[in-house]
Amino acid sequence: MKWIKKNKFTVIAIVIFVLLTIVAFQVKEVFFPDQRTALYGDRLDGKVTVEKATYDEVKAKISESDKVKTVIVRENGRRVDITITVTDDTNKNDAKALTDHITESFTESQIGYYDFQVYIKKDSQTENDFPIIGYKQHNSSSFVWSKDREKTEEAS
Repeated sequence: MKWIKKNKFTVIAIVIFVLLTIVAFQVKEVFFPDQRTALYGDRLDGKVTVEKATYDEVKAKISESDKVKTVIVRENGRRVDITITVTDDTNKNDAKALTDHITESFTESQIGYYDFQVYIKKDSQTENDFPIIGYKQHNSSSFVWSKDREKTEEAS
């Protein structure tokens, strides 16, 4: 007891330090909860895998058209993102027709698991009827497209 009375400022400092450490860990848990869990939580449980060859096949089928400049295919969680750059003389209906070959390369279980998002764009700076975006949910049978815009040309 004499030691505590003699070193009361040291004892108070140690108690305050311990309390602040406990409070700091509690605050950390509030702002950064459980960093050990997966990025997508449990949404990817039972994931259906797709081989790289399947994505390459999709790229090749879309690239067969002379209206296509580039194709990029990415898997993002439960979604397959496809970015297609088309030539400047492509109209919207021809661009939408490019997506007919997308689901042909996938199995039924893959189509039932993944959502497909297609982003079609042009490099043209004068026409503004693109980009168009198509989305096919894993439950649906066809793509749904963003609202069509009227084609206008800006004066250069």
